[in-house]
Amino acid sequence: MFAFNASFLPQDERGKAKLKVYIETYGCWLNKADSQAVASILKREGHEIANDLREADVVVINTCAVRAETERKIARRLEELEEWRRRRDDRRIVVIGCLAKARPAFVASASPSASILGPNAIHLIPKALHERVVDVGPDRRSVFELPAYDGSSKRLVLPVAVGCLGSCSYCIMPISRGRLSSCQSQEILKTFADAASKGAKEIYLVAQDLASYGLDIGTNLLELLRALLKHEGDYMIRLGMMEPSTLSTIARELLDFYFDARVYKYMHLPLQSGSDRILHLMNRKYTSTSFIELVSFFRSRVDLFLATDVIVGFPTETEEDFEQTCKVLEKIAPDKVHVARYALRPFTKAASMPQLSDYVKKERSRVLDELVKELTLKRNLRYVGKEVEVLLTDAAPKEGLLGRMPDYRPVVVKCDSDMLWKKVMVIIEEARPHVLLGRMV
Repeated sequence: MFAFNASFLPQDERGKAKLKVYIETYGCWLNKADSQAVASILKREGHEIANDLREADVVVINTCAVRAETERKIARRLEELEEWRRRRDDRRIVVIGCLAKARPAFVASASPSASILGPNAIHLIPKALHERVVDVGPDRRSVFELPAYDGSSKRLVLPVAVGCLGSCSYCIMPISRGRLSSCQSQEILKTFADAASKGAKEIYLVAQDLASYGLDIGTNLLELLRALLKHEGDYMIRLGMMEPSTLSTIARELLDFYFDARVYKYMHLPLQSGSDRILHLMNRKYTSTSFIELVSFFRSRVDLFLATDVIVGFPTETEEDFEQTCKVLEKIAPDKVHVARYALRPFTKAASMPQLSDYVKKERSRVLDELVKELTLKRNLRYVGKEVEVLLTDAAPKEGLLGRMPDYRPVVVKCDSDMLWKKVMVIIEEARPHVLLGRMV
């Protein structure tokens, strides 16, 4: 097959070459949203998104910098892609995302030929398809590119803000994502309205801290939600992760939105530790008691699906600190917990603190995983034998379809693939720690 070589074109024509671009994404929903935005930019420029690396002229790697093991995985992948690039002179690699901003030299060592764009510089992606560009971008996002809804999926992921107001001692995100930058509400409303009118079934509002949306531009999350929910449509909104300290300032007003049938009864609220001593060292702006009270405030009024995050083995964490974390989890009874072993990140305050051994971190992680299975299974067992409404959203790992209850609780349903994106009534037959299993009524 003839391989079109854009480098043979004159400079004024080279920018017009239409290329096939393969996008590979690591990390959080915000990264996934940025990848969708990149795809929208490229399509607008006339390029084609490739479904397979073997078809591609250019590969875009959207990176994550949260964990060391993810960094190593990305480095290995970049070295593989350098081999892929060498097989054809006109192939290019573009590295974007958090690792590109936080550790550009690390990226360049793994892929010397790659263009490197920080998460606040993704608008430069068209230029990087044709020449090497290195721009880690500013600390705040001045150009917001929202993904366009094209109907290829019934789900739209909207990155309404990037960056945060915090400075957690373990987190590299203030370096990679910068300070809070909120997208103007009129741009969000325009994209949201277009998606709703074209039949979107799920719209995710994502940010590092959704509760802080708008605080840098004279508005807030409450005003945004009021405006969004004025739009008619058969859609479900899923609210993204919110920091406890910022959520507490709008908790009473936000509660009302959870009674709207178009909002998933879902909350992602990171605990990180149940020890006040560790929370202080982490520079988290709440106590274990205030966290419990915040969860209780919502749970006593609406049956929320609570997702949370916990770091085990933070520097100087004692057995007593760890036991306090276990006790808090038992009190709040979460529905989903992401347990992460503390990993040293460069340029963070926690990196200079006394570190725990890998053995201790591994053992505490094992204990916590067992506790989480027990707690989440108990929550799910409440639904066995009940009839529930489920929106079928994805193919299940083995057979049937994966769907979501009104609280975003995952359910695998025995049904044909043509039922995708339909709402069905389901009898729950089995409960597992992370999922329910059922059949259509």
